[in-house]
Amino acid sequence: MNTKPSDLMARVDDPTRWFLLRLGLVTLGALMFRLSLLGSIAARNPDGGDPLFYHLQANFLVEGHGFSDPFIWLESQRFEPVAIHPPLFTMWLAISSALGFKSFLAHKIMSCIAGALAVAAIGILGREAGGRGRRGARVGLVAAVLAAIYPPLWSIDGQLWPEGLFTVMVALTALAAAKVWRKPTLGWAVATGVLLGLAALTRGEAIIMSVVLVAPALLLRDRQHRRNLTHLAAAAVACALVLAPWAIRNSLRFEEFVPLSTNSDEVLVYANNPYAYGTLDGGRFLGFWYYPWQDQLRARFGGEPPGDASQRAKFWGDQGRAYARENSDRLPIVLAARLGRAWNLYAPFQNALFDRIDGKSQRVSVAGVWAWWAALALSVPGLLLLRRRGTTVVPFVGLALTVTISSLYAYGGNRFRTPLDVAVLVLAAVTIEELLARRGDEGVARQ
Repeated sequence: MNTKPSDLMARVDDPTRWFLLRLGLVTLGALMFRLSLLGSIAARNPDGGDPLFYHLQANFLVEGHGFSDPFIWLESQRFEPVAIHPPLFTMWLAISSALGFKSFLAHKIMSCIAGALAVAAIGILGREAGGRGRRGARVGLVAAVLAAIYPPLWSIDGQLWPEGLFTVMVALTALAAAKVWRKPTLGWAVATGVLLGLAALTRGEAIIMSVVLVAPALLLRDRQHRRNLTHLAAAAVACALVLAPWAIRNSLRFEEFVPLSTNSDEVLVYANNPYAYGTLDGGRFLGFWYYPWQDQLRARFGGEPPGDASQRAKFWGDQGRAYARENSDRLPIVLAARLGRAWNLYAPFQNALFDRIDGKSQRVSVAGVWAWWAALALSVPGLLLLRRRGTTVVPFVGLALTVTISSLYAYGGNRFRTPLDVAVLVLAAVTIEELLARRGDEGVARQ
């Protein structure tokens, strides 16, 4: 028997139907807005860096060259396996490539679609945080609207960075964690593990959520310890199964162990050097990264180290670790600066200037600083409101800790704040909905 969409909608309760229809409109509006940016702030095609990497690698993938290094191919027309980034964003762009649309524009449109889906995911997470009924629907809708207009999110969409897709996976992982807290079923535990794995296959630092978000959500919800441990094991197995094909591929291609990406090693040389430690160039890059330092080391060592991609990454990671050990007296101030940059509380407008490295508009990034501070201020009462209502805040605290830990490991920057942005926008929506509800109640009382 065929079920019509209208029949399915008829089975949905009124608040859910109200929410889904409006969420669809907000998501569509977010997509149209992001596509319009392809003629303005996202008009330039990348000529290097990660955006060019993803664009070329997506086309290589559908042409049968696997996950090869685009930059080695540009230099020598040679296809060499690489794992500097996890594979999911490449695979996302490869959908359009497989359909015959291999241009920069096609891939930018795929990036915009991911950004619009992130708006929807944040809206759904907001509805879960807001609770059942009209209140939850209003919180979700406010969260989606905030996500649609929030500059730190839309300013990166359409520029071939993975953050849009990463935002989707982060929001859905947090949603599953909130669901499994409220409905402690094996199915939701498995879903949480699957989504965690997909998030980690988009950006490697997402694996931090396994400790600060997924495990607490499964273990701290009640005193059913045996069941909770069983669910945690199920989530871990589900996550491992999602990661396994990529990890196995890497074990067959590389000498060193690479579970997610070689970038977790290589980033250490960018983040641990005299520039990033504030002892050169007037301390301008304190707590940030400095890519040219690697070129200076290449000149000192006589070129690139030998070996495959994993061995070269380990070499550069060793350089970063050695510098950190030798300059451990600077670590307290460096770590504080990294954390301050991650939360946009240290050198925020310099961070906006550095966003130009990623191809972002400095004016939009400055607007993003103000939007971030406003959302952060609104998120604090939202967190308290959820606690007062008995709703778990574990997913939101976990997202904040994910960004905090990853910045301490590497460096702070606006583009890496995505999990925290998700948390702050949803919590801000809780606050705004409460204010609107109180205003409505006051209006009714006056009548």
